[in-house]
Amino acid sequence: MAKRVKIVFFGTVKGTGRRFFIKQKALELGLKGYCTLNSERRLEVEVEGRTTAVDEFIVFIKKGVSSQTASNEFSLEIFKEVKGYTAMESDIV
Repeated sequence: MAKRVKIVFFGTVKGTGRRFFIKQKALELGLKGYCTLNSERRLEVEVEGRTTAVDEFIVFIKKGVSSQTASNEFSLEIFKEVKGYTAMESDIV
């Protein structure tokens, strides 16, 4: 089974290292999707893959992605349908 999750972070996102750690964790878990700053300058992440991998990714996000001082407020939406992403894209290296 597969599922997809969309996460939007609020508060300070620039300079926190979140995009790097999110992309690394997603790649480690074999997830596909994207991680980028949206038009509102909020960090937006959407990943899909095996249900167990997506669940592990959610736990990682809930624990806090990076710096202890960075805000970890976010919205989370879970979807049963997938979009068919073929890679993990990011606006960082």
